[in-house]
Amino acid sequence: MDNTAEDRHVWPSEVENESIAHRLDEVAQLLEKQGANLFRVAAYRKAAKTLRGLACPIRNIFDTEGRAGLVRLEGIGQSIAHSIEQILRTGKMPLLERLRGESAPARIFTTVPDIGPKIARRIYEELRIESLAELQAAAWDGRLARLPGFGKKRIQAVRESLAGRSRRQDRANGRGPQQAPLPPM
Repeated sequence: MDNTAEDRHVWPSEVENESIAHRLDEVAQLLEKQGANLFRVAAYRKAAKTLRGLACPIRNIFDTEGRAGLVRLEGIGQSIAHSIEQILRTGKMPLLERLRGESAPARIFTTVPDIGPKIARRIYEELRIESLAELQAAAWDGRLARLPGFGKKRIQAVRESLAGRSRRQDRANGRGPQQAPLPPM
């Protein structure tokens, strides 16, 4: 086979579909791990599946039709199309880079309403809490109340947010509601 520049361009583009799909799957996995909206998680997985099933390189679609061509594909909306466009233009996906960084405990805590970076860092450093499950336990057992800046309203907001995430995870995993309710504040 003649190894022309055009031949060399097609093969990497096909590999590029898989590479981008892999990144979309990783976004879905990290979002799920952080308790994000299940529809958002599913959207990234569906977009990855769409890319893997394409008969042509995604770059060709983007080069000829732009972002509108990406949005026409099943399961790809404006937000995911923007992420794909960023990868195709720069080789980077800022959303994925942010999510990868958010796997550190203090950064994960900032995904909870009413917890900013400074408070998240204190939770990690002073209470040695490393997961959302541990944070939820601390909201109920009194440890969070010992930290400056945690009054009844903030603790209640943390409890409600984490309880909502737990219910979504339970439904996603096919489990029903929790059997034992958490004790009142």
